[in-house]
Amino acid sequence: MNGNNDGTKNPHNAFDAALGTAAYLCGTGKSDLSNDTQLRRAILRYNHSATYADDVSGFIRQYDQLAPATSDNTAVGGRASDVIQAALAKQGTPYVWGGGNTHGATGGGFDCSRLLVYAFYKGAHVSPPRTSQAMRGAGGAVSRSDLRPGDIVVINNDGNWGHVGLYIGGGDMVHAPRPGVTIETVPLTKGYWTQFDWDIRRVL
Repeated sequence: MNGNNDGTKNPHNAFDAALGTAAYLCGTGKSDLSNDTQLRRAILRYNHSATYADDVSGFIRQYDQLAPATSDNTAVGGRASDVIQAALAKQGTPYVWGGGNTHGATGGGFDCSRLLVYAFYKGAHVSPPRTSQAMRGAGGAVSRSDLRPGDIVVINNDGNWGHVGLYIGGGDMVHAPRPGVTIETVPLTKGYWTQFDWDIRRVL
């Protein structure tokens, strides 16, 4: 199903996959997933296992108890917004080492730095360096306290400055994590990624 109205039905696109899952869970009739009985029936339609239904219901309750996520990327204008939207549109695309270029995915996906190469070219016609290490020399240096949406965040999580993400606002970044995981949005300014050294670069 085409969840983001881009004219393409892509199971690796997060919007398309979410809409397809919703349609599958709800079936062809009316469903009220706020009703525990109907929710359980929908989950069992997806996987007819009581244990699975119990687990999913538990995860839903845990998620509902979380504080609402905030993001300030909607307030960003101009080229930074276009770059962010280009990267976010690739959520759900597989990580592929060496994958991706200025035109899109290659080999079925992107690695972390080439996701940014694509997003900056697509959104702003800017071509940052190919590798995360080389991106440390792009644009100007920025402190953590001055981080703003559209900044490149190179992270020294492997002793070799081997990872990079795009700050999208609200404390989050979009990145291509590692083999076996798809492009995703994760917290940057709290939790796991804060323990590492960052080199923040502003190219816009």
